[in-house]
Amino acid sequence: MEFLYTILIFLLGSAIGSFLNVVVLRYNTGKITSGRSMCFSCGHKLSPLDLVPIASFLVQGGKCRYCGTKISKQYPGVEIITGILFVALFYKVLWVPILLGSVSIESFLLFILYAFIVSILVAIAVYDIRHKIIPNMLVYLFIILSALHLFLIYPLDYLLSYPGFFDLLAGLMFFGVLGGLWLISNGKWIGLGDGKLSLGIGLLLGFTFGISAIVLSFWIGAIFAILALILGKIKPLGSTKLTMKSEMPFAPFLILGTLIILFFPIDVIGISYFFEI
Repeated sequence: MEFLYTILIFLLGSAIGSFLNVVVLRYNTGKITSGRSMCFSCGHKLSPLDLVPIASFLVQGGKCRYCGTKISKQYPGVEIITGILFVALFYKVLWVPILLGSVSIESFLLFILYAFIVSILVAIAVYDIRHKIIPNMLVYLFIILSALHLFLIYPLDYLLSYPGFFDLLAGLMFFGVLGGLWLISNGKWIGLGDGKLSLGIGLLLGFTFGISAIVLSFWIGAIFAILALILGKIKPLGSTKLTMKSEMPFAPFLILGTLIILFFPIDVIGISYFFEI
């Protein structure tokens, strides 16, 4: 039964990932939910058999079956990653209640909320990699859902007391710091969209784990940049290889750090120690 649940949730996640690819490619075109998918090279309308998540890419050998043009690995990549994230959410939120026979409406709704949040984060990361900009609509939706999550998880009296108000105000504090970096550097160090994203991260993870996510993202970004410069072969989507003067999107690292802390809530720099004094 566990295996069946895992497969079904993975298939659901990969289907959502397929839709996220559509969102990323059609955002700002006014055609996110309208118009049939087509090959960008030959313009041929794609049939349902061409759009089966992961399977179509494998069966077709990673090429359009009408013109033979190579299909971007973004498509199966996003589908696989989203499927894995949905499975991880299932085990984080629903698996223990299922084992105990105590699945509630609240836990099911929490899973759905997390699924929406994770899906939005994946879309933001991929869009930023492709275009080096964070869509306002997606980041604002992330902020709203993260705020909803905050008030669902914590009682109001906790958020209005010490140390709970740090979790309540974490998003604004993070936005102040990253927004300040954007302002001071005139957008050269970090984008304003990254500041907006950090606001949602604070609301989602709270003060301690939000700081952990942001610190972790800087570490991961630094390691990636160093490796990219050493290897000289890492090529972002739609870009040339990285150099010292390359502009690197930071949102994917913020999102990776956020997802790691979401599933493995670790206080990486010991912030919680100060609340115990």
